[in-house]
Amino acid sequence: MADFTDSQAAVVRIERAEAGRWDLSVISDAGVAMGHGVYLFDAAHDDAEDEQAAAADFVEQYGYRFDREAVVADGPDAYWAPLFAVDAR
Repeated sequence: MADFTDSQAAVVRIERAEAGRWDLSVISDAGVAMGHGVYLFDAAHDDAEDEQAAAADFVEQYGYRFDREAVVADGPDAYWAPLFAVDAR
C-alpha cells in the first residue's frame, strides 16, 4: 500500500485541525508527509486514548506501529511518535 521504504517513514503526527477532527500524518525521515488521514469524533468523547487508537489503526494500513508510551506532545493540540515496521518487535 505504501510507496516508500521502511527507513523513510519516521513518525506519525496527530494534530487537532478543528473541534471534532484530528489530522493523522505519516511523516518521512526527511520531513515530508507521506500519508494522511482524518479522525472524526464526537467532541464529548475527545481523549488521548481515542486519538491514539485511531492513529494506531491509521499507521497499520501503511505497515507501521508505534508505542503509545513514546507519544510526545508537540504543542497543546499536536503529538508525534516514532514509527516501527509492524513485523519489527
